[in-house]
Amino acid sequence: MRQLIGLLLVVVVAVAVTLMAQGNESKVLVFFGQYRIDMSLNFVVLAILLLFLTLHVVLRTWRASSQLPAKFKEYWMNRKQAALLKANTQGLIALITGDEQGAQKALNQASKTGIETDLSYLIRAMSAIQADRFDVAEEILNQEKAKVGEHSHALVVLRSKVALSKKDFSGALSMLEAMDPLAAKLPQVQRLRMLALIGLARWQDALVQYRACVAASALPSGEKSETLARIYVGLCDTAGVDPEKMQHVLSHAKPSELEAVDVLRALAVGLMRCGLVTASRKMLETALNNKFNKDLLPMYHQVAVLEPREALPNVERLLSQQPADLRLLELAADVCEREQLWGKAISRFEAVYAKQPSAHVAGKLERLYESANQGERAKAWREKLNNHLQNDRQLA
Repeated sequence: MRQLIGLLLVVVVAVAVTLMAQGNESKVLVFFGQYRIDMSLNFVVLAILLLFLTLHVVLRTWRASSQLPAKFKEYWMNRKQAALLKANTQGLIALITGDEQGAQKALNQASKTGIETDLSYLIRAMSAIQADRFDVAEEILNQEKAKVGEHSHALVVLRSKVALSKKDFSGALSMLEAMDPLAAKLPQVQRLRMLALIGLARWQDALVQYRACVAASALPSGEKSETLARIYVGLCDTAGVDPEKMQHVLSHAKPSELEAVDVLRALAVGLMRCGLVTASRKMLETALNNKFNKDLLPMYHQVAVLEPREALPNVERLLSQQPADLRLLELAADVCEREQLWGKAISRFEAVYAKQPSAHVAGKLERLYESANQGERAKAWREKLNNHLQNDRQLA
């Protein structure tokens, strides 16, 4: 249509210019009722040309005026969206820096725009949770605008954190289990589900969930060992004094989990409580042989002296690998004493005493020399023991 009008204008202008240039004196008669109007052809041509031009201007003006409200509305919407983006950005910066007041200010600025989304409320709630102000977070998450939006998964995660802080483990678990299967695989969802199961003392389910969290890299490195130890302590306590249950816990432990000292300690205590001393000793010996860890020696000491004959070869092997370790020396001495190997026990306790004199070691040496029928040496060590005891009383 625009091309047609343009072509018509070109034709009219061409005709008009041609006629005017030739000095055309033609007349145009216009009858209006009983009246007759005589007009110059040049005037008519100019009038038609001006009419087309006026019509074009009027149509363009009308079209522009009809679009003005939408343009004006778009302008204000762009300004509001820019203000909302700025407020949310400030909220994120406040969340990163731990500025809770800044996060609240950002939410207030977002609310003034009138187009705030659930994202603004989620940022503010995260800031409150980070500051351990779970009551404030709960109040924010319960607002209607926080519940309506595209971030429902994040809303459930934050509400679950609030529920866990209130010890509402069942409520947190029910919210997490109501999520769709894809959302349930999110790392943070798996971690919160594990914490809820631990809170409910569902230790076997918690262990399964812990392994899923490890596979999904959902746990910080510092949280892994503590959480795993807590789960195994719960499993061992649940097993009680039932050897079969305790053996089941041990047999289903993964090798990677048996590398944690706290887990080994919990299992060793549980096995000894059930009377499974041999299983406890073998487990600790395997762990020490795979990777020597001094933190395991106190527990292994308790087990080894109960089965000195079976433990002695492994103790000797460990001592040959770590000859300067005082705790290993004392362990070897105690095992030798239980096996009545007085000479080895005495030499090792004397090596310990030479590096770390104490009333405890002096008393052991006195007893060992008496057992070996060496009264004079026993008397000498009795005097050293008395000196230690006297010094301890003076310090007290």
